[in-house]
Amino acid sequence: MDLLEKFEKLNNRLSNLLEENKELNQQCKNLQEENKNLKHVLNLEKQKNEQLEIISQNLEVYKRKYENLQEENKNLNEKEKNLQQYIQNLEKQKNDQLEIFSQNLEKALGKLELNKLDKVNENDTKNFKGNNKSLVDNYDDDSIDYIEDSSAKEVPKKGSTSTLPSTKKELVSSQVKSSRNLHGGGYIRVVVGLDFGTTYSGFSYCNIASPDNIVTNDQWEGYFGFKTNTALQYDDSYNTVMSWGAPALAKRPNRREKNISETKPVELFKLHLGNLSENLRPKLPVDCKKAITDYLHEIGKLIKETIEARFLGIDFYENELLILTVPTEYSEKDKAIMRECAFNARLNNLQFTTEPEAAAIYCVSKEHDLLTLGTTFMIVDCGGGTIDITIRKLIGNNQLGEVTESTGDFCGSTFIDKEFVDFLRNKLGNNAIDLLITNYYDQFQYMIQQFCQCVKLPFTGDDLDFSYELYELDIERVAPNLKQYVQNEIKDEMEENDWVIEINYEDIKAMFDPVVNKIIRLIHLQLSNAQEECPTMILVGGFSESKYLQKRIKEEFQHRVKNISVPNQPIAATLRGATLYGLSLKNSDNDNFDNFHYVISNRILKYTYGIKVRNYWMEGDPIERKIRDGRIDRFHCLARRGVQVDINEEFTTFFTPLSPMQSSVSFRIYYTTEYNAKYCDEHGMKLLGKLIIDLSGSGHLDKLLFGFSFGQMEFAVTVKNETNGQFCKTKFEIDG
Repeated sequence: MDLLEKFEKLNNRLSNLLEENKELNQQCKNLQEENKNLKHVLNLEKQKNEQLEIISQNLEVYKRKYENLQEENKNLNEKEKNLQQYIQNLEKQKNDQLEIFSQNLEKALGKLELNKLDKVNENDTKNFKGNNKSLVDNYDDDSIDYIEDSSAKEVPKKGSTSTLPSTKKELVSSQVKSSRNLHGGGYIRVVVGLDFGTTYSGFSYCNIASPDNIVTNDQWEGYFGFKTNTALQYDDSYNTVMSWGAPALAKRPNRREKNISETKPVELFKLHLGNLSENLRPKLPVDCKKAITDYLHEIGKLIKETIEARFLGIDFYENELLILTVPTEYSEKDKAIMRECAFNARLNNLQFTTEPEAAAIYCVSKEHDLLTLGTTFMIVDCGGGTIDITIRKLIGNNQLGEVTESTGDFCGSTFIDKEFVDFLRNKLGNNAIDLLITNYYDQFQYMIQQFCQCVKLPFTGDDLDFSYELYELDIERVAPNLKQYVQNEIKDEMEENDWVIEINYEDIKAMFDPVVNKIIRLIHLQLSNAQEECPTMILVGGFSESKYLQKRIKEEFQHRVKNISVPNQPIAATLRGATLYGLSLKNSDNDNFDNFHYVISNRILKYTYGIKVRNYWMEGDPIERKIRDGRIDRFHCLARRGVQVDINEEFTTFFTPLSPMQSSVSFRIYYTTEYNAKYCDEHGMKLLGKLIIDLSGSGHLDKLLFGFSFGQMEFAVTVKNETNGQFCKTKFEIDG
């Protein structure tokens, strides 16, 4: 009986357990169903967030458009107000002008009357001439009053549908027509493209008789490749260049050598141009313009030797056109410094193009599968010092138009080197690194070289592919004299580690990421500014060969840009594109040159340009700006930032001299990154230079027609006396 009871109890317990198991199974199924529902809800929420992100981006675009429309409406209202005020004062201005002309005419007639007198005292004649000269001198002064003609053409504002000023087709390729071959010099037979880079430089060349045969130089002293180092080695006094390029770099130090280096390699001097902050510019033992001039002189000698050896009968100084590439962010002053340095290096027959522009031309000639008529594409030129970005469109007749303002910044591969140096400063102390740079720069430079060769160049960012997972920097091998500057507990720790610093994957990634992140932000900004689909992105330049940079860019933009590619030999894209650009300029200059190459059709202005004018103070103008005779100095806009201009396009305006006796007049030309400006002393306004116009021999002066060209890489101007059709002699002096 006891056994039966026990069995019954066990049986009941088993039944209960089975029932509980059944309930648990049901609960599990319910939980799985709930989990499935939750995943569905989360997916819906994710889709909703993505849609909200897209809506947010669209709203931001619409907001910018709305703000632009508001700004345009505000400008139009202000213009209408000023126009009404101008009409009210027009009669007053005309009367004042007539009064001034009447007075000057009386003085001129008085001079004529004196000339008719036979018995005029010689001293009186000299006094009259002296008085007349002082009158002219007053008109020659920079603060001269002159009247803007009411018929002057209004320059269209950003986004305006107003008609652009007249375009004069006869001024096509005006930059080339200012070259030696077109004002008395020789005939252009060879085009050279020179990519003068922050860390590496190179050149290519082509005889215009064989425009399809562009040769890229790969023979350098002690080095083979498309480019050589942008470095110099001077004598003890830093006057004479002893070596340049790769031979100027530091060699592996001798541990037995204890003497302080007398000279050090000079490099990175190009970083002294542009708007890089002063604390990031390298300290140089020579003036940066001397270093640039010396380097251009040395590479210029090699170019001359190469050209004259390859093409018999070529006179380098008479028959060569040199295209020099510059970063897109260079100002007019930076380009003026480059031209001055090139001139002093005897590279006179010179034109400029931007680095991404040249690369775009090269890519169009090579990437036929990606770039077809109407294609919008982005060029990201990744150099040693700068990253330069342009968005271009391939338009008819094999020409390239610019879609939005080009942009750039100082975030090239050199700044990864700077992150490495900061890493060493944290390990060894600032003082130790500073003393090494000061006393043994060659060892410091050699240490950077080893980092670039062993770490920076092969780094892919993939830790699975990270064969050098732990890079060991042997201080005794690469910079033995650094040891003497390391102090206290840091020295003790380094001695325990046999003066070896271990650099792991995360350390190296941390050196790359600040630079790469900045590049990605630039690309995002440029794509947003384009406000149209950009299906193709092409990476060029030496830094573009970085697998990690390629990986990060593709990960970031693969859903937004359909094709992201790196052409073969990306390091040569800019210098070969510069040669193609030179051939296109030469083609524009010679209608009989049949083989047409790709040419820049238009550019987007990066600055607003204008001149300082003096006209009548009007109601509503700041009272504190009112000067003598009821006048006011204003900024007269000639061309506005963001406007697309053709290469050969002129912006024209009329001005009327105050006196028909003026012998010269000068204008101060200003530029700013602002779209709208009223006065020449506003924040961000910079003086570009002074335009001096020789009016002597111009005959009767009524109206002067000014033609300003901004489509070329450098500012150009013509001044024409509308009364007799004669062009006036002009001279432009860059400020500073």
